[in-house]
Amino acid sequence: MMATKICPVCKNEYEGGEVFCPIDGARVVTHTQMESGEPPDDPLIGQMLDKYKVIRQIGEGGMGLVYEGIHTVIEKRVAIKLLRDDFSSRPEVVARFRQEAKSASRIGHEHIVDISDFGETPYGASYFIMEYLEGEDLANVLEREGVLAVQRAIAIVSQCCRALGAAHAKGIVHRDMKPENIFLVSRHDNADFVKIVDFGIAKMSDIETEGEPGRKLTKTGMIFGTPEYMSPEQAAGKHLDHRVDVYAMGVILFECVTGRVPFVGDSFMGILTQHMFEDPPPLAEVNPHVECSAELEMVIYKALAKAPEDRYQDMPELLEALEAASEGRVAKSTLAGYGDPVKASRKPARSLAPGRSVPAVAPEGSRLPMILAIVTVLAVGGGTAAWFISQRPVVVATNPAVNTPPGPDGATVDAGGQPQVALAPPDAHVEPDAGPAGPSMTRIHVETRPDGASVQVANTEQICGPTPCDLEVLTGVPIVLQARHGLSVADLEITPEGASTTVQMALVRRTGAGRPPSTMGTTTSSDTRMTDTQTNTMMGGSDLKVPDIFR
Repeated sequence: MMATKICPVCKNEYEGGEVFCPIDGARVVTHTQMESGEPPDDPLIGQMLDKYKVIRQIGEGGMGLVYEGIHTVIEKRVAIKLLRDDFSSRPEVVARFRQEAKSASRIGHEHIVDISDFGETPYGASYFIMEYLEGEDLANVLEREGVLAVQRAIAIVSQCCRALGAAHAKGIVHRDMKPENIFLVSRHDNADFVKIVDFGIAKMSDIETEGEPGRKLTKTGMIFGTPEYMSPEQAAGKHLDHRVDVYAMGVILFECVTGRVPFVGDSFMGILTQHMFEDPPPLAEVNPHVECSAELEMVIYKALAKAPEDRYQDMPELLEALEAASEGRVAKSTLAGYGDPVKASRKPARSLAPGRSVPAVAPEGSRLPMILAIVTVLAVGGGTAAWFISQRPVVVATNPAVNTPPGPDGATVDAGGQPQVALAPPDAHVEPDAGPAGPSMTRIHVETRPDGASVQVANTEQICGPTPCDLEVLTGVPIVLQARHGLSVADLEITPEGASTTVQMALVRRTGAGRPPSTMGTTTSSDTRMTDTQTNTMMGGSDLKVPDIFR
């Protein structure tokens, strides 16, 4: 008969061989250990789980434990991931645990941890067997080293792209990519050989839960993942596809080269709000000593695009862009979408070192590249060059052609058949083209009571937040501002005048269908007035509700 054990938290006693209390998850101890304060024994050490002998504990998480084990027949070292007792009694958690085993084993890729078996302990706790890895995760590396060399970061993320591309091809989206889930081992003369782990919240498009065909393991609107690495659509609880993993890899790249994720905050929702509404900061603003090429910086910001359609559309596309950046080139997929002046304005300008070549567009096979590239402007007196994305950029050659015949329309063509555009010599004075005068714009400073709302210009994609925040709109054109904070809302109709103006909006909780009536309330910066908006209210919900604009 097994000795009676007691939970040090709830004081319940157990005689069935439990390791953890099924009520609060605390490890159970003997009465002697309880009285003396000795560390609890682990009854699994030395025990057999089917044909696997448990050797020692090597890891512990919120939902489970990881042990080193050995296959007693073939004497192979394995890792045993065990679901804690308190979670083993919850069907939805067990289903997700099984899904992790099923999804990882189904992919079968060298850069994804291999899971080979699944079972239950005598007291009903689920476990699975996976390959034993010796190394450390990327989170530990970043904590120790701060930042990674650019080529090392590219090499690690490129391996992740290959693994995730294989997962996506099988209809599996990881949804929780982060440095903790990127394990680095030494293999094939590669000290940073990647193994992706933890497919526990993976989305599987065609795998059903046993006994319940088609049953989803997540409910619509539920948010799973780690906030620092969540895509905007994931943060909003919207429908997800494989491009959430593209976004997460952009965050990881950002962190590898700067030493910090792009968005930090004091609360879960505070971080999610930034993912949904804030532009990622310039790399040099996060880390003034950052050593990142302009080519790689473009890759990072494209991967971090708010809208999925503006990102790389799959992992092979991101991988191609990384390979081009590592060679000092810019892939066409990187430039796609940069021509939109609105999107371009969101990309932080970055100074290049004097004499540095401007990124060239990567050729695609033997075909002539599309007329896409980066326009350079020589700074007067500074000797530096800044790059900007233009609406219709031109191809810029990094090496001028020598003794080459003219091409079509008189354009110079290099040996590879690529058109080149001659640049003015560094000492040449180039008069800027003022161009036609643009429309007059008004900057609106929006304040809400309370702060922290998101504000959208109705029927547009212009959004700012959390408040207080600023918007730039056409002067003299009537607009409606829509502020949202959980279930609290306010609408304000204004006609912007002058160079700048300040508006204040009082949010009112709504509990019914329909919009609040619009009211007028613009002010100048020296005269602020509060506008009260009255609305109907809608029963139910929570202040953590996803803003309506993301539904």
